Amino acid sequence: MNEFWKVLGRIVLTAWLFAVAGSAALAAPVGSQPNIIVVLADDLGYGDLRCLNPEAKIATPHLDQLATEGMVFTDAHSGSSVCTPTRYGLLTGRYAWRTKLQSGVLGGLSPPLIQRTRTTVASFLKRQGYQTDCVGKWHLGLGWRVEQGKEVNRLSIETREQVWNVDYAMPFNGGPIKLGFDRFYGIAGSLDMVPYTFLENDHVRVMPTEDRDFPLMHGRPTGRCRMGPAAPGFEVVDVLPKLAARAVATIDARAAAAKDGQPFFLYLPLASPHTPIEPTPEWIGKSGLNPYGDFVMQTDAAIGAVLAAVDRHGLRENTLVIVTSDNGCSPQADFPALRAKGHDPSGPLRGHADRPACLPDRPAGHGVRYPW
Repeated sequence: MNEFWKVLGRIVLTAWLFAVAGSAALAAPVGSQPNIIVVLADDLGYGDLRCLNPEAKIATPHLDQLATEGMVFTDAHSGSSVCTPTRYGLLTGRYAWRTKLQSGVLGGLSPPLIQRTRTTVASFLKRQGYQTDCVGKWHLGLGWRVEQGKEVNRLSIETREQVWNVDYAMPFNGGPIKLGFDRFYGIAGSLDMVPYTFLENDHVRVMPTEDRDFPLMHGRPTGRCRMGPAAPGFEVVDVLPKLAARAVATIDARAAAAKDGQPFFLYLPLASPHTPIEPTPEWIGKSGLNPYGDFVMQTDAAIGAVLAAVDRHGLRENTLVIVTSDNGCSPQADFPALRAKGHDPSGPLRGHADRPACLPDRPAGHGVRYPW
């Protein structure tokens, strides 16, 4: 087995929740370099997909079709099933415990967790001639310029007192483009973490000059994310559509070169269906369950748009698509309400993701809680 396929195998084995790979790509000629798309959902439950849970009440047609046409991995495991460690393991192929982060997750203002000298999937593939793009939630630290005399937490989520301690006008000196990605568009951490603004390459697109927060779930009167810097006009409801649109635009931009022999790697870590659970108006009520069910359906549709872009450019025969999630569903999805309608986000599995770190009565970081 050559080094290329060894590294590619790391990606597959890191996908602990589920991974589905297009069968057509597996039939590509030996020695060819396929385009690679890795989609990492955020807080998506194992039981939310009908291809994994026949009792699921949420329609996920695109993911179900991908599973039917490809391969399904149901017994792979992450060494730490929360946001930051999962991303570290997926991109580096290393145990997350080898970092200084031994519990919880980073914040949106944390310094980089991955050393610049560390080989990542992106930097390795770039050396093999790949075009490399990251679109979505980073959550591995960015290296913001901290104001003189101020500080931010290095290995946990920043406090309310720290959210204005960085100079958002200055480029950050870490992140995707320092670790092998040609281009980056997305957000710093989870969608319930500051700063509430889109990032591109090494800078913010719009300065976060307002102090705002957002509901944890659409229509729920209680529970809000942390207050902090937000760009004027930034709304969490727009994030999933914009990430999906940028992913499609990335495939559009890379397709011609891919056909001429220069493949692309697209890493698409979505911010959904993690809190804030905020589906767009056209998806509200679609699941017949609650906004979480609607948000899962919208996430499935976003992935469907990416698959459609691959097909539109005639790239299906040489594109490997891997879909996974960092951990299970959060209780913020309202397990009792979902189960009352016959849907269990954990399906046959025990345990679930713990409550979001943005809630005021919980210390920084969140983990997995098992009821045995």
